[in-house]
Amino acid sequence: MKKKRGHYCKVCGEYKANEKFSGRGHAAHICKACASLPPEKKAEMMTINRLLNLPWRLSKDQLAWLRNRTKDRRPEVRAFAQHQYELRFPPREQFMDEDVWEDELDFLDGEWDEPDESDEIE
Repeated sequence: MKKKRGHYCKVCGEYKANEKFSGRGHAAHICKACASLPPEKKAEMMTINRLLNLPWRLSKDQLAWLRNRTKDRRPEVRAFAQHQYELRFPPREQFMDEDVWEDELDFLDGEWDEPDESDEIE
């Protein structure tokens, strides 16, 4: 795999050239364009970027952070966090509907065979 050039901006989530970062921006991983944004917008973009980069298997801390973001005051962050949470943990109502299970198990009616003693592997 080819090595990425430049630095990663943790606000916009892009790899940019070294020239796009100020002196303090290199260490903070924030490019000049993102550094000039208002703090509220910067925090929102960082949160959305973190939501995009969450691993599929979450640690306890990541899960707690994701649950807190589902109650965030910012509508864009809240909607995206709820979507991410529902992808990982679907609502139980989808699985508890008995009619759905009965329809899916109709192919088993009358076709269930008991295993013979000759089918056993010794």
